[in-house]
Amino acid sequence: MTNANNSINTDWLTAGFARLQPAGYVRRSASTNTMRSYFVVALQLALSACTDKGGYFVEASSSTAASAEADNAKDLILPLEVDLQVAESFVKIGFGLNENQRFQSTEFLTPRLRVAQAAPLIRLVKQYNEFQGERVAAAVEKFQGRVSGVEFGREGSPVLYFELPYWSDQREEANSAVARTKISDSENDLLVAELRQSFLTELKADEFSVNRRRVRVWWD
Repeated sequence: MTNANNSINTDWLTAGFARLQPAGYVRRSASTNTMRSYFVVALQLALSACTDKGGYFVEASSSTAASAEADNAKDLILPLEVDLQVAESFVKIGFGLNENQRFQSTEFLTPRLRVAQAAPLIRLVKQYNEFQGERVAAAVEKFQGRVSGVEFGREGSPVLYFELPYWSDQREEANSAVARTKISDSENDLLVAELRQSFLTELKADEFSVNRRRVRVWWD
């Protein structure tokens, strides 16, 4: 179908068109030839497009979205004050700590809390296998003012989540009068290493995982 110049030879189209004409066909006017020429040219262009591009056009894809870890993290919201009595009732119900309680939840999590708010809730759970509420709460308190917040609850058994800051003013006790600075990945890695030492090594947590600047600690 193509000649040496890689263009499509349309002689076969013209010949084929002629063979389709019935016997005794009479050429009626020059306009008929003109229409046939238009048809041949249009078909040639269509075939050429399919031959050159494999039958379809390749469109440039847009670049992938930037990581969510970018500076959007500057809008991370610090924990608000909570009603501690209600929070304590919530945790007691979840862990089944009330006397004669016939209901509990094996899957629940508090909202993000300040360390000072979370520690009393952790102490409510005196012991759950290797989890010892008093020791865990004391360890959490060591990170007061260095994290953005703490969540506590159950995923079958006790679980903690630490939200770590991207900016200095995202620390829970940050002084708003001090100019904000960005917390580097290397500085964050040091904080994660301290958390790992405290909870995985010293307090015998069964799982310790990090997802960007969110740390999960779980006891079986």
